[in-house]
Amino acid sequence: MNTGASRTWRTLEEYAGTPEFQDLVEREFPSLLPETHSPASRRQFLKVMGASVALAGMAGCRWPQETIVPFASRPKGLTPGVPQHFATAMDLSGAARPLIATSYDGRPVKLEGNPEHPASLGGADLLSQAAILGLYDPERSRHPILRDGGGTGSSRTVEDFLQEARAHFRTLGASGGQGLRVLSEASSSQTLARMKREFLHAFPKAVWHEYDPLSRDAEREGTRTAFGTPYRPHYSMDAAEVIVSLGADLLGSHPESVRNARDFASRRRAADGTMNRLYVTESRFTITGGQADHRLPVTEARIASLAWAVANGVFSSGEVSIPAAASALRDRLGSVHVADSEAKVVAGMVRDLLAHRGHGMVAAGPGQGADVHALAHLLNVALGNAGGPVTYTADPDPDRETHVASIGSLATAAASGQVETLVILGGNPAYDAPADHRFADALTRVPHAIHLSLYDDETSRACRWHLPRTHFLESWDDAATWDGTASVVQPLIAPLYGGWTPAELIAFLATGESARGHDLVRQTWRDASEGDAAFDQHWRRVLHDGFAADRRRESMVPSVTGGSWDAVKSPDTAPGIGMEVVFAGDACLHDGRFANNGWLQELPDPSTKLTWGNAALIAPSDAGGLRTGDVVRLSRGGRSMEIPAMILPGQAKGSVAVALGYGRTRGGQVAEGVGADGYAFRTSDLQGYASGVLMEKTGRRAKLAVTQEHHILDDTTQGRGEAARLPTLYRQGTLSEFRHDPAFARHMDHHPPLKSLWKEHSFDGHLWGMSIDLTACNGCSACVVACQAENNIPVVGPREVANGREMHWLRVDRYFTGDPDDPEVGHLPVPCQQCENAPCEQVCPVAATTHTEEGLNDMVYNRCIGTRYCLNNCPYKVRRYNWFHNTKDQEGVRQMANNPEVTVRTRGVMEKCTYCVQRITAVRIQAKNDGRPITDGEITPACAQTCPAKAIVFGDLSDPDSRVQSLREDGRSYVLLEELNIRPRTSYLARLRNPGDGQSAASGDHGHQDHRG
Repeated sequence: MNTGASRTWRTLEEYAGTPEFQDLVEREFPSLLPETHSPASRRQFLKVMGASVALAGMAGCRWPQETIVPFASRPKGLTPGVPQHFATAMDLSGAARPLIATSYDGRPVKLEGNPEHPASLGGADLLSQAAILGLYDPERSRHPILRDGGGTGSSRTVEDFLQEARAHFRTLGASGGQGLRVLSEASSSQTLARMKREFLHAFPKAVWHEYDPLSRDAEREGTRTAFGTPYRPHYSMDAAEVIVSLGADLLGSHPESVRNARDFASRRRAADGTMNRLYVTESRFTITGGQADHRLPVTEARIASLAWAVANGVFSSGEVSIPAAASALRDRLGSVHVADSEAKVVAGMVRDLLAHRGHGMVAAGPGQGADVHALAHLLNVALGNAGGPVTYTADPDPDRETHVASIGSLATAAASGQVETLVILGGNPAYDAPADHRFADALTRVPHAIHLSLYDDETSRACRWHLPRTHFLESWDDAATWDGTASVVQPLIAPLYGGWTPAELIAFLATGESARGHDLVRQTWRDASEGDAAFDQHWRRVLHDGFAADRRRESMVPSVTGGSWDAVKSPDTAPGIGMEVVFAGDACLHDGRFANNGWLQELPDPSTKLTWGNAALIAPSDAGGLRTGDVVRLSRGGRSMEIPAMILPGQAKGSVAVALGYGRTRGGQVAEGVGADGYAFRTSDLQGYASGVLMEKTGRRAKLAVTQEHHILDDTTQGRGEAARLPTLYRQGTLSEFRHDPAFARHMDHHPPLKSLWKEHSFDGHLWGMSIDLTACNGCSACVVACQAENNIPVVGPREVANGREMHWLRVDRYFTGDPDDPEVGHLPVPCQQCENAPCEQVCPVAATTHTEEGLNDMVYNRCIGTRYCLNNCPYKVRRYNWFHNTKDQEGVRQMANNPEVTVRTRGVMEKCTYCVQRITAVRIQAKNDGRPITDGEITPACAQTCPAKAIVFGDLSDPDSRVQSLREDGRSYVLLEELNIRPRTSYLARLRNPGDGQSAASGDHGHQDHRG
């Protein structure tokens, strides 16, 4: 368990006890720094804020109106001021996120996961939570723009485009579409696929390309190698006893991450009696790596060698035979050796995989080559995991080119003048295409280029026509989740700025006639029903549910085939020159398409806690004389990029990680100029990582807006021998320790008997409380964005974040344990603890913060005079002072963005978590009107509702049968800073890990632990 011999620490400065860190702790409140800069100009303020003003049952179906009309006659089923809920979906990189949208009077304000959909079960990731902000972004494109010869272009009417396009595509039709090409982003829309077929029928000589900068083509081609045809693998993490990840971020960036997080957490709860084991090899800290029982930080290039070593161990054991089709690998598997530091972990992987045949899984990450993926599938088939925890569905488009090959052939054709007309459906290839393809230059050689996009971005600027695209919350479309479950995308609001969906635009270009999205989608589903007489009833059911449970791809267990295994290359084990650079999509910005979203820019990265930019992540052992904030130059093959460095514990030695999606030059004032552009350094042959990179200091420094050292709780003396006086805030132990002492977390408290200086409150009725399971929490931060959307929390910008003045009501603290080069990591969500003996209330001179009859610590905003005494007296540092008029002068579309159930605060008031009191009140009123008690689980705060792992539980502590009360009585339950006797209503369940043979957890336990219960 986490005792003084194994203390937790949040940053390298805290670990080393530097004078700078001690000064920070003594200063205590970075947000109280005096103003040393002049007030921001209005232009600067708007640049930071952009659309980033505060935003905020089962689903119904949205009527297909195309215009908004006054409520002279109230629409059927609509009661003013009463929220409605509609099912929809967000298609991202070819996989749908099933959602439920909350709408007030035809105005959507909040997104949640669809609780009935098997891909989400009510959870949602942070990108889905923040998508509502994109709808109300005032910098979205509003008019078609014509650029004749480059430049800024001029706004034109829709009729101007329609007139030119009809004549131009009529001419193209006469030639069969000679010189015509279409470039689409990855899409799972069956309606767009149908329009594609009709388009290519109308223009048989046209060529259709597809490109996504974060494609999973290596995974796809790996299944082609293993099985002869491409498949999509699916991982049931609740059915696996042993999970081996070879750079696969199954809980973070995977298209099924929401479901994976729920399934994985269900096997980590001690009360279930069983606990699986997770091995992770990776170069950079991911959400999955943070949950690992054994994590091995290695370079991305080294993971292939470890995969071969695992395969050799399995097939040389005599317990498993290598499939005959892959027998060509037999002699080569043993040629790869591992270092002593890696051997114990590899041996543990082999031992556990063999001991749990049919109940394990091996998964490779998108940064690995197709050969590593093929090896992982070979292991799953040989071990009997295929058909159990690992299943497969057919690839929806098995004959298409890989994304890199497709964009490469298009760039070559455009550069040579073979492309006369190019239609680009979404995406931003001028920004994110491989650097060696020089796509932006090639695009300037296309005389008639048309770009459909939400923003007038880098690609639009190189095209003749830019067309505004509708947001998915304004659109009729359809989409499919990663497993193929078909969903309908239905609009919550009429298009704010007009625009087209990709299917609508392609339908017009193919026929010359405009088509309504609703009609296109409905026809697609009617065709799929094959003339079913009950189609109308089925269609209404699908609109209500948001998906069709009977329309998903069939699971199968493919057979390993021969013919390709001779081409599988042994990993190169020769030591390279220089460093490797690993490219990965950003946890907050994805591939860069969300760069103009202020919520996501200001959200601390789950691993680095960096906001408003990216950095080159470097291992402590590689730092040398480097410090965080030093600007370094990365060079390889005549290309270079400059980026600030960040020294991050757990980063693999010899590897530098760079998040993609930054360095934008167009696409909104929030996006422009933030971070460094990794795409300019990423080439077609090195999509996952690049070896042989030279790194050098430039002599310059940059200030990074990192939140990790903000609001540090007084836990700095724990683990220092006799000087230790406080139990650690982040508590963890191993499964065997829990079995030996189920109350180990409570036994870590050591303080004298608690006495109160104040008359304590007494409460009758409900006692609202919260429990947060640190074993289930993976730090994904979806809860932070959900809280921001629900409670109208403003964005303050990078300068104020650097000053410690971020406004998030909920923060997720990151804690390290162990060696800085190879630490374990944990996450601690910290909202307002809702103390019964609240120290903030004792010092407020105007009673602006006070207790309710149900024990909640509420804020009365119109009483607050901004003394900030409550902030000074809060030991948890969870109060946020609104320094500036972040919501001043809202008008037009920005006013539509606010959650009407929550006050929009002005300057000079204190803000904090309220357990979503507006949701409590709504349920209380409804229960009173119905004449019934509130049932357990009926009230769910925004953070708990969206949590993919369901780590947060809310309920009534006065109800002995409530789930939150039972969790509070669990042996792992503890409260933060119990020795202060302020009696917080929020409790935590200590983190459990399940290390196996050959390696210990951070607590020092070296024994074997049976993880099967």
